[in-house]
Amino acid sequence: MNKKRILVPIDGTERSMYALDFIKEIFSKDSGMEIILMNVKELVLINEMIVSEEVKIAKELGKEILEAAKKKMQGYNVETYFTFGYPADEIINKARDEDVGIIVMTQSTKRGLSRMIGSVTTSVVKKAKCIVMVVPNDFTISLK
Repeated sequence: MNKKRILVPIDGTERSMYALDFIKEIFSKDSGMEIILMNVKELVLINEMIVSEEVKIAKELGKEILEAAKKKMQGYNVETYFTFGYPADEIINKARDEDVGIIVMTQSTKRGLSRMIGSVTTSVVKKAKCIVMVVPNDFTISLK
């Protein structure tokens, strides 16, 4: 396991960007950490068909989300990755394929027992073979 690689799933919400603030608090730009920013679009099939325009729009939006996150991490060693699929499965697969040491995700805003950290996050925590750090929604504490 490469402890120098961090996977950060970003869904485009302001909440998901808290993970980036957390990483910036813990690791300096010269820490040597490699950060993989990932966006997964779950496709909805309509009558077992995928609408090509929907795919095109999803790719464009995913690219915009990742570029905004990359800009926020300026000065860090960052790569971006966009894919379609079930978010939890894609996150687990990417972490395995890229030999990731840490996955950093943000807590869900939904209520309820299994929704406390989010269904995708819950699934990733259960299945990951690396450290999974869950950043709270109200992350504002400086750790330095």
